[in-house]
Amino acid sequence: MIDLIKKLAPYYKPYRTTVLLGLLFVILANAFKVLSPWVLRYSINEIESDISAVQLWQFAGMIVAVASVAGFFTYLMRKKVITVSREIEYDMRQKLLNHLLYLDPAFYDRSRIGDLMTRSTMDIEQVRMILGPGLMYTTNTIFGFLFAMILMFAISVPLTLIVITIGPIVAGIVFVIGRLLHKASRESQDSLSSLSALVQENLAGIRIVKAFRQHDEQERRFADQSQDLLDKKMKLVLFQGAFMPVIILLFGVAVAAIMLVGGWYIIQGTLRVGDYVAFTGYLMMLTWPMVSIGWVVSLVQRGRASMDRINELLDTQTELADPKNLETPESRTNASISFNDVSFTYPKSETPALRNIKFELEAGKLLGIVGRVGSGKSTITALISRLYDATDGSVMVNDVDVRKWSKNDLRKRIAIVPQDPLLFSTSIRDNITIGGDFSDDEVNRAVEISRLVQDLDSFPNGLDTEVGERGITLSGGQKQRVAIARAVIRDSEMLIFDDALSAVDAQTEEMILSNLNKYIEGRTAIIITHRTTSVHNADEIIVLADGMIVERGRHVDLIKAKGSYADLFRRQKMSNELDDA
Repeated sequence: MIDLIKKLAPYYKPYRTTVLLGLLFVILANAFKVLSPWVLRYSINEIESDISAVQLWQFAGMIVAVASVAGFFTYLMRKKVITVSREIEYDMRQKLLNHLLYLDPAFYDRSRIGDLMTRSTMDIEQVRMILGPGLMYTTNTIFGFLFAMILMFAISVPLTLIVITIGPIVAGIVFVIGRLLHKASRESQDSLSSLSALVQENLAGIRIVKAFRQHDEQERRFADQSQDLLDKKMKLVLFQGAFMPVIILLFGVAVAAIMLVGGWYIIQGTLRVGDYVAFTGYLMMLTWPMVSIGWVVSLVQRGRASMDRINELLDTQTELADPKNLETPESRTNASISFNDVSFTYPKSETPALRNIKFELEAGKLLGIVGRVGSGKSTITALISRLYDATDGSVMVNDVDVRKWSKNDLRKRIAIVPQDPLLFSTSIRDNITIGGDFSDDEVNRAVEISRLVQDLDSFPNGLDTEVGERGITLSGGQKQRVAIARAVIRDSEMLIFDDALSAVDAQTEEMILSNLNKYIEGRTAIIITHRTTSVHNADEIIVLADGMIVERGRHVDLIKAKGSYADLFRRQKMSNELDDA
């Protein structure tokens, strides 16, 4: 429990004044709450003697007034404490998301999106329950017990000692079942994460599921995982269910003992009826705190398990941290890129994606990279933008190793158009500007260069048309052209087109290439493709196969060499001629 308090304390710090006010209201609410039985005690004892109607109304008014004040402070208590828990929930979710955005791609290669979503939502909600209701009911129980016990001792020491005897028994039950609850809660949350990951996987790949008739198989997997979650939840319910009845039973035994002993004291004349009624009232006031112990313990153990899962993410450090001594070169119009004997193997893979890659792209030049799928073309892009670090060798930008750059500064100077661009669920305009402050003229120019302009009339609201989740309403070619516009509008020093025209037709490709050739003139650019038509104007072309450079040179030289590039060129030319026939 101490370790949990240490983990949560930093989150309370910005709200310590509000929390302290909330705790003050807890004290005041309980202080006024315990006054009602005390007033009732005096009124009943006075009735036994002799009391006027006016005095009776006075006692009744006092009880109503005390209850009203107690209710008012209870409202303030809940308002302050629960509000703080919601604020901390927001802070924690922001902190977790910011941390996830900071982590490198290697982390996501080994993580499941559904699991991360569960930790970012359900687990944080479980922790919030500790921060708000957990704190409120715990402090409420403590002060309620404290004030009630003081007044119960004042009424009758023997009767109070009877109530206290159940304390050690309750503590033992809390300790044993609490440990079981923590383990069961962790298993339940892990199983929920697996189920979320499975659902996310199926929804993201619904077209594949339908195309390959995988409904039955996926239903079976979902049923198995749902059953596992049900089993884990039932185990958790078993421990939760056993907790409360035992506490209620112990409390019932205490009430029965008080009734017998208290009744005997009244018969003997050592205890007045008003004292007995007040003592019983305090005992009834302890009913919910006693019962809530089980609920709070269950709450805390679920929250502990969730906090452990959240901290696992927060404790994960990026493998691509910025160096202490940054060497960011002065900005130039363009930049050079060089690979010095670079090899790279992806995490959890034994086969190198790149082997001994060497090339130098001078500032303002265009490099073409050609190769089949899986030859390592896109890996070069990932290493230049430092999404990964080279396993061996060095990647240099402006004659400085990318590992010595600030990642933000490096990526600010590079505009990348991926083969499968991600579009957000906003408008086409927002996807092009993506948070930047660009004028309409700049947007229109980018749209013209990417040839997206020819499709604007087909969009209901032009550039302000919503594209749907991941750009579902756009074709593959339209998505790529939005991504091209997104890149060119930034006027970056370096441009990388990673198979950025694979989904457009030959005629549109020719128009886009014509525009791009004018745009990238004098800039440092790389065009990665499997189409030779995209790179025939490049200053140098390298051909990749199995992660190695097998050919290099200009288009004309490679055609004359009659190697794999020339073979690819002839086959593509023949295919285009057949399509035109």
